[in-house]
Amino acid sequence: MDTAPFEAIPLRQLSRMSASSRYPIDATPPAELFDRSDAQQAIAMAQAVLKAVADLDRLTG
Repeated sequence: MDTAPFEAIPLRQLSRMSASSRYPIDATPPAELFDRSDAQQAIAMAQAVLKAVADLDRLTG
């Protein structure tokens, strides 16, 4: 399996968002930790992952 399409996606940002919202350091609600820019980045990364999976499915299916 060619993982290059996935390696090009900056998934580290999603890890930061996931860890910060699941394991808070203090009482700050997750809604206050992220802004519109963070949300847009997360959506763009999710779309890129879905596209890579769909492309992979087309190649193997």
